[in-house]
Amino acid sequence: MKEMKDRKYNRYGLVIVVLACLLSACDKQLDLAPEDTTVETEVFQSESSAESALMDVYNKTFEANNATSYIFGDFSTDLLVSKSDYYDLVNSGEIPVDDSYFVGGSWEKSYSAINVANVIIESAPKLGTYREEVISQHVAEAKFLRAYNYLMLQKLFGDGALTGKMNGLGLPLQLTPYEGIKWNASNAITRSTVQATYDQIIKDLTEALPDLNENYEDDLETRARATKGSVHALLSRVYLYMGNFEKAASESAFLIGNENYRLNADLRSVFPMSSGYDVSLDAEYIYAIPLTWNNGDHQFGTHYFSYYHKYSTYAADDFLAKYTDTDQRKTKLIWQAYTKGQNPTKLTTAKFNNDRGRDNIPMIRLSEMYLTRAEALVRTSGVNQESVNLLNAIAGRADSEFTNYTTGDFANADALIDRILLERELELCFEGLHRYDLIRTGRKLKNKDLPENKYVLPIPKREIEITKGSLVQNPGYL
Repeated sequence: MKEMKDRKYNRYGLVIVVLACLLSACDKQLDLAPEDTTVETEVFQSESSAESALMDVYNKTFEANNATSYIFGDFSTDLLVSKSDYYDLVNSGEIPVDDSYFVGGSWEKSYSAINVANVIIESAPKLGTYREEVISQHVAEAKFLRAYNYLMLQKLFGDGALTGKMNGLGLPLQLTPYEGIKWNASNAITRSTVQATYDQIIKDLTEALPDLNENYEDDLETRARATKGSVHALLSRVYLYMGNFEKAASESAFLIGNENYRLNADLRSVFPMSSGYDVSLDAEYIYAIPLTWNNGDHQFGTHYFSYYHKYSTYAADDFLAKYTDTDQRKTKLIWQAYTKGQNPTKLTTAKFNNDRGRDNIPMIRLSEMYLTRAEALVRTSGVNQESVNLLNAIAGRADSEFTNYTTGDFANADALIDRILLERELELCFEGLHRYDLIRTGRKLKNKDLPENKYVLPIPKREIEITKGSLVQNPGYL
């Protein structure tokens, strides 16, 4: 177990070179094809080499979700004041279709992770010579990661994916390893509908569930690798985005009361001051990208969030005013941070507090599940005691002066939903989720005049060109 832990967390980004060369990103980087199947055979000969291949999918998932791809969910909302010309360009809806940094980068990095996941899903069962139960687990983890990356792409590029437009343009669903030398524009995959994309995500997660662990011997692995809990949690998010509130409530219920996850009364323990290495993941984390120490700013060494230094963004005063003065999320998780650069008197989140960006990255936390179930139950059953209890649990743990609500405090379901949505904003701020909550509930982004057809990013121009137009551009960018 220690050997696996060291291999995974101290060298998380290390992958077998032959596999990295075998399959890289989508279209643009798929010029290299495997010479034969011998390389894959070698990769799946042993549990340790297959594990390294799987770790590459985790690493590529991190690369697709760090930096702008993560904080886009916040800087495009009123949580943050933006002082970046580039962020302003993104928020305006005028980002060029040939933007290679955010638009092209998010697409390519996500498909890079998907592509290597496809190798494991297809080749491990056929070529694996190690224990069958571990092969099944590896395939299940790869399916979870493929689903996670497709959901990220869906919310960024799926036209109407968060507004109930199920016949809108979703994603090209690449579900088999790309065979570079056989590829040509005539057999390029077209975009599936939003509904079909969601269906594939749900299919991957449902198929993964039986072969995943409830937990691992090492607690860090329980929170950083796919488990039954992380599958149910991701399904709850998928169904919430789809507007299937009955299933969102059902899936989130799996996490509440689950012995593997629990709320911590001290929010500073959930987001500890980061030493830059060996920072534990609290039991509140269902799935997270863990900090690892690589003796330098490479691979997982730095997560590239622009919160600490406040050069590009800082917390908006109007948002901070929504907290009471006794709320831990204000007293412990908001701070001044770097004071010698731009905006020295402004405040920022202390969830990411290492001066070189070496922090754990929350992807799904237990508090999200409480609030998802609370909202979903109201939407299906109206004002109810369980939803109020779940809201009280999150608000009360944050603020010692909080007075519990009763059902009588809410005149109707809309009033309770509004209060739950406020709690999501206060609780999950700066974790890359707020934008998508705003869109799915019909509220405005930072740019109040942004048309709905620009709630998503443009399909990268290169992807359209290389497929000779088989990939259709999002309507807002035609």
